[in-house]
Formats: sequence, structure tokens, C-alpha cells
Amino acid sequence: MMKASRLFWKLFLAFWLATTLTFFVGMGFVILSKSKPGDPHLDTILTSEIHLLETFGVESGMQLLTVWRHPDDQAIGVYDSSGQLLAGSPVLHPVFERAVLSKEGIELFIRSTRAPGEHGELGPEFGEGPGLMPLIIGTVMSALFSGYMAFYLTWPLTFLRRAMSDVAQGRFGTRVKPMMGGRRDEIVDLAEDCDRMANQLRLLVEAQQSLLHDISHELRSPLTRMQVAIGLLHQDPGRKEMVERIERESVRMDTLIEALLTLARVQGRPDSIERELVDIIELLRLIVEDAQFEAGVKDCEVTLQAGPPFVSRVSGELLYRCFENVIRNAVRHTRPGTRVRVTTQTSLAGNSLQVQITDHGPGVEEQRLKSIFQPFERGAGEPGGGFGLGLAIASRSVQMHGGTIVAYNQPSGGLTVEISLPKDPV
Repeated sequence: MMKASRLFWKLFLAFWLATTLTFFVGMGFVILSKSKPGDPHLDTILTSEIHLLETFGVESGMQLLTVWRHPDDQAIGVYDSSGQLLAGSPVLHPVFERAVLSKEGIELFIRSTRAPGEHGELGPEFGEGPGLMPLIIGTVMSALFSGYMAFYLTWPLTFLRRAMSDVAQGRFGTRVKPMMGGRRDEIVDLAEDCDRMANQLRLLVEAQQSLLHDISHELRSPLTRMQVAIGLLHQDPGRKEMVERIERESVRMDTLIEALLTLARVQGRPDSIERELVDIIELLRLIVEDAQFEAGVKDCEVTLQAGPPFVSRVSGELLYRCFENVIRNAVRHTRPGTRVRVTTQTSLAGNSLQVQITDHGPGVEEQRLKSIFQPFERGAGEPGGGFGLGLAIASRSVQMHGGTIVAYNQPSGGLTVEISLPKDPV
């Protein structure tokens, strides 16, 4: 069921206020056009006289009619049960009469030469006024009309918003126009434009994916030939230096191609990855053990402070590459003789895991803390062993699992990368 939005309530209240005011103004003109001169005044005197007799007694009622200067065609008289005039003017041919019980308990009769107007204050018994029913019906009908108009204008916008959210998450097959039915207006034109935009984005992303795959496959062919040449050159000891150089370059090219292929994979949709039950704590333990060998070359160490197992349905391969890239990046930048700390913390509800990787390196400029997760982003003076793809792959892998990744500098020096993963990724 569609939830009423803020726009719906704004439109509803605007329409309702406009239609209600129009109805009341129209009713006012009708009422004024049907009223007669003197009627409202006569109604007021009759109401006041009845109130005085019932509340204060006959003497108060007599005083009101004594001071009232009535028109020639209007006269009010108060009679007792025997027909004797007690107050006011004689009414020989009464048009209106009403029985009243005074404060003293005396039954009196109020007579008038004219009936009260349609808009008097004495209630239905004084005339055939319209009452409250037309006002109630008009208010309800205006509310129904306003609700329909507000719903008619807002429900397609709700579908547009959902579709744009799907497109933002990489679901380029989303289409809005089929949801509009037989509607024909500018909102449908906007839906068609949104569908064309989603299709164009899909084509652009597919072209980018195709380009990355083409580059990777084109590079693999000369790489294969280079590796064959390396095998042949190994047979000539006199050219060992050249062989070693070619070997290093081939390894570097292979690493770059592998990184490009991985980046191409993680640029896809979240529902395109294969998931399995994985203990992320155990995964981190394996990565830390492997990273310890590389850290030993720099006289560093990598430690893991982990909590209880955290099993979730994830892509073990993508998360392995994610944590491996971040931890190896920390080992590469930390100072010799220092420690890279990997700590985990599970939320109180047990529905999320937070992993922190902290090094003791130079840190990152504040303005680059977000851009370091972009592909091929490398700062000046950084070691030349990487391609600037590791953190980009890590960032996209975390996003595909519905998590977040941020980086911030430590006050005492060094960089901390914080990764948060949900228990059940969407």
C-alpha cells in the first residue's frame, strides 16, 4: 500500500481549503439573498425574551419588551394561560406562537405578528432553515474530491521516485511508463524521459564493461607470448638480466589485468554476485596470516583482535579481495618496526560487523580521504608498487554487500580504514 507523502498532504489540504472556502462563500451568498429585512433583528428579540423569561422571570421579560422599539409590522406580546397580555404589544392576529415556562413556573405564551427569518438563532422550530446538513455534506464532498486530486497527482511521482532509486542502485532495467496505465499527461512524458535515461545509462555501463573486458583480453595475448619468450631466454644465461626485467614486467601486467577484471566484476549489480555462508572473522584470520609474511620484510607485524564468529551470506571471494587490498595497503604504508592492527566489533544486536585496519604511516591528506576509493587514485610520493585499484575494488565490494567504508587519519599519525557490513546483505 502506498504511503501518503508530504506532497500528498500539501496538495490535499490546499484543495480541501480551496473547495471548502468556495462552498462556504457560495452558501453565504445564498443565505443573504433569501433573508428578509428585519428578520435577524426579530429573531434576536425573540431569543432574548425566551432566555430572560426562563432564566430571570417575568419582570425581566417585561423590561426588554418595554424598551424595545419595534417596527410597525413587527409586534411581540407575552400572554398568560388565560389570554391576558402581560408584556409587550397586543398581537391580535399572531403569525407565530410559542409556549414558555418562566422561572416562576408560570406557563406563558409568546406571540408575534411575523415569523422568524430562516437564519434565526431559535433552531428548526422557528422556521425551515437549512440547518447543518448542507455544510456537513459539502465539507465531506470537498474532502473526498481533494483526496482524489492529491492522490491522482502524487502516486505517479511515487513510482518515479522508486524507479530512480532502483536506477541509482544499478537496476537499469526498471521502467516507469508501464505503471502509468492509460494516463496521458506531462507526468507520463516525464516517465518516458526517465525510461530513456535508464536505458541510456544501461548502454553506457555495458559499453564500459565491454571496454574493460576487451582491454583485459587484448593484453593477455602479448602477455602470453612474453611469458613464452621468457622461457626461451632462460636457456641463454648471458641474458639473465633482461630475462628478469621481462619477468617483472609480465608479473606487473598480469597483476594489472587481474585488478581490472576484478574491478569490472564489482561494477555490476549487487544481485549478480554469488553468495555463500562465510565466517568473516575466519576470513580475516587467513588474510592476516598471509599478510604477516609481507610485513616481516619491513620488520613489521600484523595483529588481529577479533570477537566471536560472524557468519553471513556474502561473496567470500569479493570480501577476501576487499580485506586483502586494505590490509596490504596498510602494510605498504606503515613505518618499519610498527604494527598494523586489525580489530573487529559486533553490534549489540549482532546484526552488523565493524572492521578497523589501522597503520602507522604518514596518513592521507584530508581532501583525499574520499577520493582514495576512486580507481587509479594515487598520491604523490606513494610507493610505486600499486596501480590505485585496490581501495576502489574494496569500496565497491563493500557497497555490493550493503555496507560502508570510510577512512580517517589518527591524531597520533597513521590511517584507519573502517568497514561496516550488515548481517544479511541485500
